[in-house]
Amino acid sequence: MPADGVVMIYATFPDRAAALALGKDLVERRLAGCVNVLPSMTSVYVWKGNTETADEAVMIVKLAAEGAERAVAHIVANHPYETPAVLVVPVTGGSDAYLRWVRDGTEI
Repeated sequence: MPADGVVMIYATFPDRAAALALGKDLVERRLAGCVNVLPSMTSVYVWKGNTETADEAVMIVKLAAEGAERAVAHIVANHPYETPAVLVVPVTGGSDAYLRWVRDGTEI
């Protein structure tokens, strides 16, 4: 079943509190229908020429596709990182009722 008009945004944060605060803000502003915060993961990456390892939190945002650009801009503007990881991921299927609920929770 196609997931017409729903996307997810994947973003990482330095900790659960930062992800949760911005996630709550997205939902309250109706920029997202739902946000999940996964409190602990480890990232390995190169930053300014050095290999780094960091404990981070993941935020997964579910929203209507039409609102993705606005939500990404809000995340980047309010993110503590200089270059935050923010990716928009297309949703290709799922429960029709849930997908409608996500769209209904996003002001577009």
